[in-house]
Amino acid sequence: MLTYAIQRVGYDYKQTDPQGETNLIAFMAAIDAFPWTEQLALWDEQQDGPLPTLVLQNEPDQRELWISALGDERNRSYQLQSVSIQMRKGFFGKAKPEQDAAVVDECSRAEVDRLCELFCDGQYEVFDREVARLAARDGRD
Repeated sequence: MLTYAIQRVGYDYKQTDPQGETNLIAFMAAIDAFPWTEQLALWDEQQDGPLPTLVLQNEPDQRELWISALGDERNRSYQLQSVSIQMRKGFFGKAKPEQDAAVVDECSRAEVDRLCELFCDGQYEVFDREVARLAARDGRD
């Protein structure tokens, strides 16, 4: 089940407002409807705390996609963070869950749309490859 949440300027880094169930079309509409310009202006004034963000979540799969807009309406780009829980072998070969996060500093709306589509369709292998490719393009590994 997909849900999403909103993180506004002035919130704690872990604070979000749950918005309930969603799907690809509804989440894309939420991105379009979010008051990015006003929220980014508030952040510019405060320059403290997290950027305004929409968080697409698939709790059963332990996955999240955090999306923040950057710039103004004419020069808008997006910053993304993909968060997942992956099983990693620890000492003595015993697997344990670890949080894995990848950040894409700047991407286009078309790239956001494609990643949201992959995320909503549960195509995580392709999604993870695309996020890794975009992060490498930005100089992050």
